[in-house]
Amino acid sequence: MAFKGMNPEEGREVAQAVTQAGEHILEVIDPLTNLVNSVEWVGPDYEGYREDWNAFVNGPVNDLLEAFRAKGEELTTHAEEQDATSNQQ
Repeated sequence: MAFKGMNPEEGREVAQAVTQAGEHILEVIDPLTNLVNSVEWVGPDYEGYREDWNAFVNGPVNDLLEAFRAKGEELTTHAEEQDATSNQQ
Protein backbone atom coordinates (compact mmCIF):
# COMPACT_ATOMS: atom_id res chain seq x y z
CA MET A 1 0.00 0.00 0.00
CA ALA A 2 1.26 3.48 -0.86
CA PHE A 3 1.91 6.06 1.84
CA LYS A 4 -1.04 8.32 2.46
CA GLY A 5 -1.18 11.13 4.99
CA MET A 6 1.47 13.28 6.59
CA ASN A 7 4.46 12.88 8.79
CA PRO A 8 2.96 14.34 12.01
CA GLU A 9 6.29 15.50 13.42
CA GLU A 10 7.10 17.35 10.21
CA GLY A 11 3.60 18.85 10.25
CA ARG A 12 4.16 20.11 13.79
CA GLU A 13 7.53 21.61 12.82
CA VAL A 14 5.95 23.48 9.93
CA ALA A 15 3.06 24.59 12.16
CA GLN A 16 5.56 25.97 14.64
CA ALA A 17 7.44 27.79 11.86
CA VAL A 18 4.18 29.34 10.60
CA THR A 19 3.28 30.50 14.11
CA GLN A 20 6.79 31.88 14.67
CA ALA A 21 6.61 33.81 11.39
CA GLY A 22 3.58 35.66 12.75
CA GLU A 23 5.43 36.32 16.00
CA HIS A 24 8.39 37.76 14.06
CA ILE A 25 6.07 40.14 12.25
CA LEU A 26 4.75 41.32 15.60
CA GLU A 27 8.32 41.78 16.88
CA VAL A 28 8.94 44.18 13.98
CA ILE A 29 5.59 45.97 14.01
CA ASP A 30 5.47 46.82 17.72
CA PRO A 31 8.69 48.88 17.74
CA LEU A 32 7.68 50.56 14.47
CA THR A 33 4.33 51.52 15.96
CA ASN A 34 6.10 52.98 18.98
CA LEU A 35 8.31 55.03 16.64
CA VAL A 36 5.37 56.25 14.57
CA ASN A 37 3.50 57.26 17.70
CA SER A 38 6.48 59.11 19.18
CA VAL A 39 7.89 61.00 16.20
CA GLU A 40 8.33 64.74 16.67
CA TRP A 41 5.78 65.95 14.18
CA VAL A 42 2.93 68.28 14.96
CA GLY A 43 -0.07 69.02 12.82
CA PRO A 44 -2.90 67.47 10.90
CA ASP A 45 -0.61 65.57 8.52
CA TYR A 46 0.94 63.72 11.45
CA GLU A 47 -2.42 63.10 13.08
CA GLY A 48 -3.70 61.63 9.82
CA TYR A 49 -0.57 59.55 9.29
CA ARG A 50 -0.63 58.23 12.84
CA GLU A 51 -4.33 57.35 12.59
CA ASP A 52 -3.74 55.60 9.24
CA TRP A 53 -0.78 53.68 10.67
CA ASN A 54 -2.69 52.54 13.73
CA ALA A 55 -5.69 51.55 11.60
CA PHE A 56 -3.31 49.56 9.35
CA VAL A 57 -1.76 47.79 12.34
CA ASN A 58 -5.08 47.13 14.04
CA GLY A 59 -6.75 46.04 10.79
CA PRO A 60 -4.79 44.27 8.03
CA VAL A 61 -1.68 43.54 10.08
CA ASN A 62 -3.72 42.16 12.97
CA ASP A 63 -5.71 40.05 10.49
CA LEU A 64 -2.46 38.71 9.04
CA LEU A 65 -1.12 37.83 12.48
CA GLU A 66 -4.38 36.05 13.32
CA ALA A 67 -4.18 34.15 10.03
CA PHE A 68 -0.64 32.93 10.83
CA ARG A 69 -1.82 31.79 14.27
CA ALA A 70 -4.89 30.06 12.84
CA LYS A 71 -2.94 28.32 10.08
CA GLY A 72 -0.38 27.09 12.61
CA GLU A 73 -3.16 25.72 14.80
CA GLU A 74 -4.87 24.13 11.79
CA LEU A 75 -1.72 22.30 10.78
CA THR A 76 -1.17 21.13 14.37
CA THR A 77 -4.73 19.77 14.38
CA HIS A 78 -4.06 17.88 11.14
CA ALA A 79 -0.90 16.40 12.67
CA GLU A 80 -2.87 15.25 15.72
CA GLU A 81 -5.54 13.74 13.48
CA GLN A 82 -2.82 11.93 11.54
CA ASP A 83 -1.42 10.54 14.81
CA ALA A 84 -4.88 9.35 15.83
CA THR A 85 -5.50 7.73 12.44
CA SER A 86 -2.08 6.09 12.31
CA ASN A 87 -2.45 4.73 15.85
CA GLN A 88 -5.75 3.05 14.91
CA GLN A 89 -4.17 1.03 12.13
